[in-house]
Amino acid sequence: MKIDVLQVESEGKNEFEIKYNDTLQYKAKLPFISINEPLNLEKLRSIKILDVNENEIYTTDYKYIENFKEEFIPMKFLITGSQKFNQLLFTSDKNIIKIYYEEKAIWDNRYVIEINDKQYFCYSIEDGYIRHFPIYDGEIQIGEALKSNIVVDAKDEYCCYLKDGYESISDGIVALLLYLDRSEYSSSYLVNKSYNLSKKYSYNKTNKYYDKEWVKNNFGDEFYKKVDENVKLVKEKFKHPLKTFEEQLNSMPEKNKKLLQFVLIAPWAIIFIVLLIVLIGILFSS
Repeated sequence: MKIDVLQVESEGKNEFEIKYNDTLQYKAKLPFISINEPLNLEKLRSIKILDVNENEIYTTDYKYIENFKEEFIPMKFLITGSQKFNQLLFTSDKNIIKIYYEEKAIWDNRYVIEINDKQYFCYSIEDGYIRHFPIYDGEIQIGEALKSNIVVDAKDEYCCYLKDGYESISDGIVALLLYLDRSEYSSSYLVNKSYNLSKKYSYNKTNKYYDKEWVKNNFGDEFYKKVDENVKLVKEKFKHPLKTFEEQLNSMPEKNKKLLQFVLIAPWAIIFIVLLIVLIGILFSS
């Protein structure tokens, strides 16, 4: 099974389409956080998962007291062997899904997906232009989520491959990927027609859960080819940066375009009005 979580709106709002095997299953609305606004934690904690008709399917709940108790003592995991961070609850008529980040030891951490009290573990490994999230049921790898480190047109994309027989946890995967975008990848500060490229590597205890060939051996290399194409596209764009005023204007968000137009036009409008008033004064005085 393939799950795609694709950002479709990033200008003034933060919206996604979720596809199961290339068929639209859900839509999602995440808080839009602008760098021009003061940080509002409530907006960070609000995620809406909707059906194709935009009826809300999952509600979210940030567990204030539960999170405070868990996070209050620094490095509590050294004593207890586990410490949970940023626990977020997704609730529907059928499922109760909890997503959180767990520290087990120094350089040993993971994301946890709890679906109706059944746990699945997800590890994070950076490997060049792709961030990998191998997903485990106990000791068995059952899936892998992928996030490209190349952002084209200010839109994030996530893809996850799941083995047969684990389709029932697909909503939990969606919850995890939206959680990651909310907490780590908001591109609300980027403008359309922008390009971000970064190459990263991670070295810690979670690397032992990473099989470089797992996705290719089980599902092919479609995602990798797309990433390679985007790398070439962005590198080519970097060779030929925006030059003309029209290109720079078209790359700006609509709100900024209007503001710029107002700034450019306003002085001339004021001069015109002043001249008109002077002219009328002269005509009447004569």
